[in-house]
Amino acid sequence: MNQIAYYRTLVLFLIFSFLPLEAKLIKPSKSGDEKEILIINDKRRLYYPLKRESIHYAIEGPSRIEFISRYPVIKKKKKSHSFQYSIVLDGKDTVNVKHRYKVQRSIRSVQHPKHNYTYSGNYFINLDKGSHTIELLPDEDQKYPVLIRLITKEFESLGKSKKVLMPMVHKSAVQLETDGKIINYFECSPELPLQIEAKGKKTMRIMTRLQFSEQMGQEEAYRLRVSEGNKIIGTYYFSTERSSASQIKGRMDKVPGKWRSCEFNVPRGKHRYDLEVLDRDKVVLTRFILY
Repeated sequence: MNQIAYYRTLVLFLIFSFLPLEAKLIKPSKSGDEKEILIINDKRRLYYPLKRESIHYAIEGPSRIEFISRYPVIKKKKKSHSFQYSIVLDGKDTVNVKHRYKVQRSIRSVQHPKHNYTYSGNYFINLDKGSHTIELLPDEDQKYPVLIRLITKEFESLGKSKKVLMPMVHKSAVQLETDGKIINYFECSPELPLQIEAKGKKTMRIMTRLQFSEQMGQEEAYRLRVSEGNKIIGTYYFSTERSSASQIKGRMDKVPGKWRSCEFNVPRGKHRYDLEVLDRDKVVLTRFILY
């Protein structure tokens, strides 16, 4: 399975000292009259079919937005299906999201009992403070409409209950100097993915800083994918700029970007996660916090 996104620059910001509260379903502000109810693990989940007319949302930040999408298929069709849609943020920044997933045969639809549905494709955006608009656009070449569900989480104080984890196999830590403090990060790139082991029930936060080279601009975007075995936990994308307050020790020709973060739930038991950078020739410095 894979999950790929192409995008223009997005302005993303997440305050480090905050964590997400309980998730809430976001209802469309426009074009959300048509609905579909899926029965998933004996629970009713409301989705919106993305047809020819785009779906609009109005959202107040700061918050983390999760896009949950599934594709309907006629029963007895092939096991794996590709589907895609586009996200327009604040009327200017466009993200094309592509998924490919197998059919999850345990899901039932109240409106379409003869359909099966794929496993969910999960995509994330962190929004800064203020008012935001999101428009979802369909791919007109698809036979069936993608089903979309948006949930949001506000933030509260993180507190002191946290543990810094080290990757299982890695090079020596990269030291960043910030405000007179030295903080260890671990290098991750397309050629050097990382693996982290964590025990739940907890939340994993991944702190990231893009490493800027002399050839790069003042602002750059990058993507990370987190997976557990064949299961993709999520694809996260960020936009950042060169930091004027931090430097990488021993790499005077490199500049760290301002930090960006993502987080996900770690269920009970021991888990092993893979972290990949999806952008060629980009190096991301990472730090793992379990709380």
